[in-house]
Amino acid sequence: MPLIKIPRHYLVSQDEDSITVDVPESMLFHWKKDYEKIIQAKGILKHKKAAMLAHLDTLRQEWEE
Repeated sequence: MPLIKIPRHYLVSQDEDSITVDVPESMLFHWKKDYEKIIQAKGILKHKKAAMLAHLDTLRQEWEE
């Protein structure tokens, strides 16, 4: 889960379990775009995980020889 930093002046209320903020739509739009980029990068890495691990194993074998 990505962490976001919100200026305190957007804070409406808070309790032990949650905080409520009132942020402009423009901020939400940028967060959504950033989150989509993160999801896309995770997807790319997930699909290439097996190839990356195989490459690392090859490098380890070459290093040990």
